[in-house]
Amino acid sequence: MFLEAALLAWSALALVWWVISWRLVPREDPAPPAIFDPEKEEPGARSLTIFKPLPPLRGGAFDPAGLESFLAQMDPQTELLLGLFEKDLATFEPWLARMRERFPDVRLRVVWRTAAGDVRNAKVAWLKILAPHATGDLWLWSDADIAAPPGFLQAAREEYAGAGARMLTWSYIVGEVESAPALLDALYVNVEFFPGVLLLRGRGPVDFGLGAAMLFSRHDFARHVDWRELGCALADDFVLGQKLKPVRIGRDVLTTVADVATWREAILHYLRWSKTVRWNRPGGTLARVAVLPVLGWMAVVLAQPHLRVSWLGLAAMVLADSFAAALICRRVGCRLKARDLALLPLWSVGRTLVWLACWLPWPVVWRGQVWHGPFDKA
Repeated sequence: MFLEAALLAWSALALVWWVISWRLVPREDPAPPAIFDPEKEEPGARSLTIFKPLPPLRGGAFDPAGLESFLAQMDPQTELLLGLFEKDLATFEPWLARMRERFPDVRLRVVWRTAAGDVRNAKVAWLKILAPHATGDLWLWSDADIAAPPGFLQAAREEYAGAGARMLTWSYIVGEVESAPALLDALYVNVEFFPGVLLLRGRGPVDFGLGAAMLFSRHDFARHVDWRELGCALADDFVLGQKLKPVRIGRDVLTTVADVATWREAILHYLRWSKTVRWNRPGGTLARVAVLPVLGWMAVVLAQPHLRVSWLGLAAMVLADSFAAALICRRVGCRLKARDLALLPLWSVGRTLVWLACWLPWPVVWRGQVWHGPFDKA
C-alpha cells in the first residue's frame, strides 16, 4: 500500500511539472523587441562583434538561414566574423557573393583556417582564432546553426546596457524537425531544456551561459577568462558563465532546425547533452528524478511483472509524458508529424534510461575528441 501511494505521489509531482512547463513556454512568438536607435549616445549603442565559427561541412551543404537572420539586422556598428575551414571556402563563395550583393554595407569578414586549434575544445579553438580580428566593444558568441528573430541585435545591446550583469545569454527552441532521428534533439531542447531555462530566467541572475547566444564585454572577458582553461572545458558556455557571473537570461528566444540524419548520431548527441549536464550540475541532475516516475514504475514492473497495476501505471505515465511533450512542442511552434508522435512513448522510456546511464563512468565524443569529464587536457 505504501509503495502504491509513493508511486502515485511521484507521478502527481511529474504531472504538476508538466503543467508548469506548459504554462511557462510562450504560446506564440515572443513580442517584438523594443527598437534600438543607434543614433542615441547610450551604452546600448556600443560596437558589436558577432562570432560565428562553423564546423566542417557535412556532405558539402549548409543551411544559411541562421547566418542570414543576423546579417539582415546588422547596423554600421556591428560586424560578423565568419570562421570557415579552407576546404569549405569554395562551397561558401556563391553564398558570400549573394550576401555581399544583398547587404552591401554589412561588415562581414571571413576568417579561414587549415590547421587544428591549440586548445582541446573545437569551438573554443575557433573562437580564439577569431578573437584577434574582433573590433567591437561587445562580443556576441552564437552557435553556427542559431537564427535570431528580427530586431534581436539592437534589443540585445539595449537589454545588456540595463541588465546589471556581466553577461546576457539567450535560450532557444527547435522550430522544425527535419527527420525522425532529429526528434530527439527537438524533445531535449523544447521539452526538457527550454521550460527549465524559463523558470530560472524568472528567478534572477544565473551562473552559466547558453551557447545559442552570449553577449559580454571584451574587457570583462580579458579580465576574467583564460583561453587555455576555457579550451579544456567540454561545456564552454557553462564555464564562460561561471567566469562572467552574474549572468542574466535575455528576453528573446532564438531558434534552430534539428537536422540530425541518423539515429546513431541522434542518440549519441542526446547522451552527450545529458552526460555533460550531469558532469556540470550533478545536484540538478539528481533532483530530476523527482519528475521521472517512469523509473519507479519500471522498477515495480521488473520486480513484480505479474501485477497488472504495475503495467497500467507504467503505461499511464508513459502516455502522460508523451501527451505533455506533444503539447509543449506545439505551444512553442514545433509541430510534430504523425511519425514523431508515434515515437514519443519510446522517448519517455528512453530518457529515463539515459538518466540512469549518466551516472555510469563512460566518456563522450564530440567533434572527434573523447572526453572523460567536464575538463580534459589530454
